[in-house]
Amino acid sequence: MGDTGQQSVRRGEPARGQSAQTGVKMEATVIGTPARPAQYRVLRPIRSLVVQSRAVVAALTLPVFAAMLWFAIPRGTWPRVLIAMAVIAVLYLLAVSLFARVRIEIEPDGIIENGFFAHNRRFAAKRIASAVIVPVYRGQTLDTAPQLFVLDATGELLLRMRGQYWSEQSIQAVATAYGVPLRIVAEPLTRQQFRADFPDLVFWFERWPWVRVACLVGSISALSLLLIALLSSANG
Repeated sequence: MGDTGQQSVRRGEPARGQSAQTGVKMEATVIGTPARPAQYRVLRPIRSLVVQSRAVVAALTLPVFAAMLWFAIPRGTWPRVLIAMAVIAVLYLLAVSLFARVRIEIEPDGIIENGFFAHNRRFAAKRIASAVIVPVYRGQTLDTAPQLFVLDATGELLLRMRGQYWSEQSIQAVATAYGVPLRIVAEPLTRQQFRADFPDLVFWFERWPWVRVACLVGSISALSLLLIALLSSANG
């Protein structure tokens, strides 16, 4: 397969191509490029994510556990706090270990994805029919992050790469690896527009934001109950 042709896509305009799943019509200009086999390459997530996660975990947990120890020592419940700290540390190290395995391998005959939970998920290059890159606003800011969707001939999602975790160079490397048609949405979308235009390609927690809010509220409630239990006296 050869290098990809690039297509500039504008929402709401007449189209030459159309996503099989979303039905989004796209006007495109195809640029032909010489054919060449895909080169083997290993892509990894943005390195700074691990450093950022350490800072976030430290900022969220250290003040809380320091305050818990301050109140737990006079009550004699400090061993419970230490156990909770150890559990949090083990969970964080497990998450770091899983994240270190995350990578995408580009091979001449296909792609191998090692995700956070999935391992060695492989699909052949001949299944890849098209790719779509969508710039999406980051929250309420004007900064954008590209979203890559690799699709088969029926519109089924084979691979997704989010700009929050992958560099633009890595996204472009996958999008242009096998010479399939590449459609690039010209105008950035808000998250609401993104969900509306690509409902079948987003994750469940993106499709139903209220579920994510409910999970967050439930997690905070569970943590609050845990803190109450740890700070309670041994005699109740």
